[in-house]
Amino acid sequence: MKTYCAKVSPCGRFVATSGFTPDVKLWEVKFTRTGEFEKVQRAFELTGHTSGVFQFDFNADSSRMATISKDGTWKVFNTNVEFNKGQDPEVVFTGRYGFEADEIRTKIALSADGTVVAIGHDKTIRFHSAKSGDEIGRLDDVHSQAITRIHFDSSGKYFVSSGDRHVRVFHNVVGYRMTLDDLKDKLKRAPKKEVVQEQIAALEATLKDILG
Repeated sequence: MKTYCAKVSPCGRFVATSGFTPDVKLWEVKFTRTGEFEKVQRAFELTGHTSGVFQFDFNADSSRMATISKDGTWKVFNTNVEFNKGQDPEVVFTGRYGFEADEIRTKIALSADGTVVAIGHDKTIRFHSAKSGDEIGRLDDVHSQAITRIHFDSSGKYFVSSGDRHVRVFHNVVGYRMTLDDLKDKLKRAPKKEVVQEQIAALEATLKDILG
């Protein structure tokens, strides 16, 4: 009867936990208009897994969450719902992983904009599109020992991992590439293409500086 993961959402509105049961439970922390603590009340649950949830993560505004479970799947949920009116979160995507996961060596992180899912296991980190599930990047032997934590920063510029008493900071190249693909798709429909073209040029220049 274990609790595997517990987090406060980046927006400070929710406290969430997961463990041996196949769901993630969220509570809303309520304050008065003057900023004084009022109460904690059950908000909603993330359901759909069939076994314990090892880890979960929020995006920057808590409108998306990612989970990874003992059942061999990871999921992305739309949590931008009016739960006070009875709305439930919906599964946006379900993917499968092909390794033997456990609550110690298996990690998941969701990018600030909710477009990239990072899955860490042992010494390897895999990056997936939150929309299609496609693997869009991979880092092998990131640390000499099992990874202890992975995290996207709130600006979307960096990705961080920890292990073997070290912290490594990476440019979020996969995130930049996902944004670039979205901008190129947006360019086809944009009424004012100059603005989008400038954004694309700036992002391509950023990637060129990073990758050389």
